[in-house]
Amino acid sequence: MKLLDCFCGMGGVSDGFALEGFDVTGIDIVDAPKMLGYKHHFIQADMLSLKGEHFKGFDVIWGSPPCRDFSPLGRIYGKYWKNPPSPEKGLEFVRAFLTFVHVAKPKIWIMENVANLKNFLPLLKPRAETIIDYGKRHVFYGNFPLFLMTRDRTRKTRGRTSTGRDTSIWKDKKLGSWMSAKIPLACSQAFARVCKESLLSTATYV
Repeated sequence: MKLLDCFCGMGGVSDGFALEGFDVTGIDIVDAPKMLGYKHHFIQADMLSLKGEHFKGFDVIWGSPPCRDFSPLGRIYGKYWKNPPSPEKGLEFVRAFLTFVHVAKPKIWIMENVANLKNFLPLLKPRAETIIDYGKRHVFYGNFPLFLMTRDRTRKTRGRTSTGRDTSIWKDKKLGSWMSAKIPLACSQAFARVCKESLLSTATYV
């Protein structure tokens, strides 16, 4: 079973699928193995320029397009950002991924983003919406099998303990945004399990 993890970042999705026996390949515009510690087979490329016909044969394709342009935080803090949020720019990545999937034709596809994407993508309905950790709500589009998704309570995106110790993943300024976008292992492994069960149940044996 083969997974293509688009916009793979630190590899939160890839790690969960690898644990379930998938042959994993990640794609990102940055050198994820060197910069972010990505541990699997990797292709450095811009998703806006990739052609789906070159990636046929993957059983599952997952995409987590950049969410900064849709995040509610952008409405509050965006004016202080070097590059202010631009939903139309963000939608370029979303549309590119949807076109990529349409051409590549995997058996299962999943697109994850912040829940606020719904306001900019009204014609495509999420298949699931939930809080998967202590952070923001997520929406999941695709044709994946539905299942009861549990929340990962081991990670806090921001906050302090009663003694004042910073528990925020944002305290690492260099990797904070990447850590915030990383899908928790409990979530990715749960997706991997139901995808594996679905693929095995429909497999044709000679």
